[in-house]
Amino acid sequence: MTISAGTRLGAYEILAPLGAGGMGEVYRARDTKLDRDVAVKVLPPAVAADPETLARFEREAKAVAALSHPNILSIFDFGAHDGVAYAVMELLDGETLRTKLAGGAIPPRKAVEYALQIAHGLGAAHEKGIVHRDLKPENVFVSRDGRVRILDFGLAKRVDAVAADAPTSAPTGSHHTAPGTVMGTVSYMSPEQVKGLAVDHRSDVFSFGAVLYEMLSGERAFKRDTAPETLTAILREEPAELTGANRRIDPALDGLVRHCLEKSPEERFQSARDLAYALSTLSSSSGNVSGATGRVSAVGTAGPRRRFGILGGLAAGVLLGALAAGVFLRPKAAEPPDFQVLTYSGNDTQPTTSPDGKTIAFMSSRDGTNRIWLMQRAGGGEGVLTGGPNDIFPRFSPDGSSLLFTRIAGESAIYRVPIVGGEARKIVGPALAADWSPDGREIAFLRGEARAGKLDSSIHRIGVDGANERLVAKVPDRALTYLRWSPDGRTLAAFEGAGTGTERQKIVLYPLDGKPPRYLEAPEAATLLGFAWNGDSRSLILLARASDAPGGSRTTRVFLKDTSTARVRLLLSGIDLRNSVAVLGSGSLVLVTGGPRSNLREVSLVPPGEGGRWLTRGSSVDRQPIYAPDGEWVAFASTRSGNFDVWEVSTKSGAVRRLTEDPADDFDPAFTRDGKRLMFSSSRSGHFEIWMAERDGSGARRITNDGVDAENPVSTPDDQWIVYASGNPEKRGLWKVRPDGSEASRLVAGTATLPEISPDGRFVSYMDAKERGRVVRVARFEDGVRVPFELTASGLRPNTGRHRWTPDGGALVVQMENEKGDLGIATQDFDPGRDTAASRRFVTGFTPDSWAETLGVAPDGKRLTVSVLQDPSSLLLVQGVGGVVARPAPGVSR
Repeated sequence: MTISAGTRLGAYEILAPLGAGGMGEVYRARDTKLDRDVAVKVLPPAVAADPETLARFEREAKAVAALSHPNILSIFDFGAHDGVAYAVMELLDGETLRTKLAGGAIPPRKAVEYALQIAHGLGAAHEKGIVHRDLKPENVFVSRDGRVRILDFGLAKRVDAVAADAPTSAPTGSHHTAPGTVMGTVSYMSPEQVKGLAVDHRSDVFSFGAVLYEMLSGERAFKRDTAPETLTAILREEPAELTGANRRIDPALDGLVRHCLEKSPEERFQSARDLAYALSTLSSSSGNVSGATGRVSAVGTAGPRRRFGILGGLAAGVLLGALAAGVFLRPKAAEPPDFQVLTYSGNDTQPTTSPDGKTIAFMSSRDGTNRIWLMQRAGGGEGVLTGGPNDIFPRFSPDGSSLLFTRIAGESAIYRVPIVGGEARKIVGPALAADWSPDGREIAFLRGEARAGKLDSSIHRIGVDGANERLVAKVPDRALTYLRWSPDGRTLAAFEGAGTGTERQKIVLYPLDGKPPRYLEAPEAATLLGFAWNGDSRSLILLARASDAPGGSRTTRVFLKDTSTARVRLLLSGIDLRNSVAVLGSGSLVLVTGGPRSNLREVSLVPPGEGGRWLTRGSSVDRQPIYAPDGEWVAFASTRSGNFDVWEVSTKSGAVRRLTEDPADDFDPAFTRDGKRLMFSSSRSGHFEIWMAERDGSGARRITNDGVDAENPVSTPDDQWIVYASGNPEKRGLWKVRPDGSEASRLVAGTATLPEISPDGRFVSYMDAKERGRVVRVARFEDGVRVPFELTASGLRPNTGRHRWTPDGGALVVQMENEKGDLGIATQDFDPGRDTAASRRFVTGFTPDSWAETLGVAPDGKRLTVSVLQDPSSLLLVQGVGGVVARPAPGVSR
């Protein structure tokens, strides 16, 4: 049946055909009641002629319409007109997954992004008792904004038993009889569908696995020459490995796909929600879905079988996903560890455990002050132990009766307090951190001494009564942190970094028998975050994060490293951990987990700080906001796609759309002043360069050739020049270049970074990296000569985000600290030759648990969008970790 343009079906006027399939023809139409364009699917005549079948389709359409889920095609209406049955649906702009697959495999990160959205849609439907039963690439639609929608959910639900020689397998398939022509549907059928058995939601999980397999490989999981051969393969054979020599697919992702494709429904994921949890971990660990070195796994464990529980809080969802993904990498005989979130304030860290494993002490700032808290494992009760003002680094005594901690109040000193409460007693100061000897009679502690801009460190021993201090080691021009005494009492271990106190690349072991120190490198070129002695005194439990992790990735690995042989064993991976770890008992660790998130909030600049509303909310990192010249849209860099890409949000409607789409990181967006083009910094070439695209992100092209690190693009008012910061040591400074990439020349030499152009184009302001980002300077754009103006403050932290000019050029808007160290936003007048510090005005921000990170100023000068950063942390108990050994009881040698 073909319907001509202008035909009316009820309130819907047919405009043009869009496509056709076994379930009918689809037309673009105009909803004359609501004045909008829609898609109208005209069902086959046989459907309209059968009242029972028509009633069934109508019931199913209503059930799907009630879902109202962003990953399921919306159904607006259903009816019949002059013998024609039709369904009215959302009109989409994009292409089907089948069309995308015509170009071959989809990059793993993108495939996981699509798959996660499909899983969310399936989960929503399954919870309402709705099963698709014909999930395939033809029924998955990818909009231009990157949103995935499942099509024909309910309308394509009639799937009867299929004989092995049937020419087709579902009403949505095309009715051909030639061998092999029905593979578009047959290839995605579950074994129970092939057998003609009753199916449930787990059949969709199998079809999902087949679709994800095809996205990752570019080939169908069960590709055979004929339909009967394909059906046989579904019942009896396994698809080819995804992790072949020519494919960079993480084994964790391959394991997830294979778990979906189990022949028996009982062996698959038992819900799409569990599947979504597993995928969410792979998605948030954006660098881990495309390389065999980045597994999301929990390995080397043993113990009784445990059930996955529902974990509360931000960390819990990530952890449950890591478990679901990781379990399939190991033999079925080895079970995954259990994860349990212990605290929920979002401000808890630095755990230490009592020798009997019944009590956990930790530092918490939940009330705005760093204090030591205690938690009883039985019952989970929590209570504060110390009064502050800044108490950190607790350590349980070997007999469990008292705690050491560091108190910073004027000087940094080591204190001791009974766990039953009472007055804390100072043992020694100045001192940075301390740990008990295994017999409880001594402590070891660190000191640091600044000298000529460098830091000297030393390790000391002292009695618990504060007497008999002795020097263990003096380490000039190095920073020592995180001191730990081995359970056998023979070795002290500490982090050793540069004298500037920045990177922690090595663990240094100091034998107490006078032998020279030994060094342990970070495994796999990672950055060390924390460590703890294993109870056997022969190995260390290490926390490490990949040094080259892509933007937004906070995935941490937990290793066991033998101190004698330097052999490394991976214990856990795929979760975001902080720099603390404690052994609770054999197979049990207490870790600190969380997940940084930043969201965009628009507030009033004139008058300052009034009102306020969230433009984005969620668990992604949304930062570097910049207003489009029309003032309606705010572009920003976000990790919501797995890596950094450029997105934008409407200040009027709240609509969010994606502007760039690449496996590399795209961030630091800016618009040309005419609003027609988008600029950003991208690592698409292997390092960061400045790129330019059309306003919608299409047609991206590279315009710089820095060779190392070009960032922070900004355009002059006439759009004749683009200014950026070069990180190339041979040409460091601010550069200007034509939009076509020609006439590149240095504007300001040296340590200038984060440039901004004044609204009149006369000046370029920048941060001076040499001053640790605490000074904003201004130069003439004409010749790069500095003008007599500086915006300086001890609390200024602009290296984490760009400052901005007000639209009239009369002031600069910057990120600053208040007297408590909280980050907010302030403005200061610009007047060359005059000290304008007195004009400084605080605008917004300054809360203990969130920080103003980056900012953008609206073209009208009345509004400000701020990226508000939060980085919550919670204690996490992990049980069933193979290789972890409890510390011996006091007086017991191992």
